[in-house]
Amino acid sequence: MKKYITLLLFATLTFAFTACDDETEPGGTAVEKMAGTWYVTWEYKNAQGKWEDALGGTVEVNTYNTAANVPTEMWLREGYLLRTAIKVSTDYNARTFEAAEQTIAVSPAMWGAPEITLSITDGKVLAGAATTPSGMPADSIVFFVNVQGDDTYKVAGFRRTGFPADE
Repeated sequence: MKKYITLLLFATLTFAFTACDDETEPGGTAVEKMAGTWYVTWEYKNAQGKWEDALGGTVEVNTYNTAANVPTEMWLREGYLLRTAIKVSTDYNARTFEAAEQTIAVSPAMWGAPEITLSITDGKVLAGAATTPSGMPADSIVFFVNVQGDDTYKVAGFRRTGFPADE
């Protein structure tokens, strides 16, 4: 019995000392500088041709890597109007993204149909180009959403900072 206790203690200590590896770099994802949580506004062009707030405030958008974890694609998820994730093509070096016509399921109460076709164009992530409500610099995101080939919306905002004043 003493032999088993000694063996168990040795195995536990061996595991404990090998599990504490401080030199391993965790790494990131293939689109890490484009990924994040963003607070954005949806705008449309009014009759005078000026961009006007479509929702009366900000909504949350998330961008993150696909399972393939490659720099040529990422997911863009908007949970308020679209309520779905859309796979977009990315140029990671230029920090740009787009999605050609995609048909997605939506809330018929919001859009008048169970599905809509949309395209995302001119998507960009700009490092340090936004100013948050607290006055701090943050990364900026901007893209255009064309719905059914008719209505175009500008979606723009800043990366979530985690500070209460920016929430």
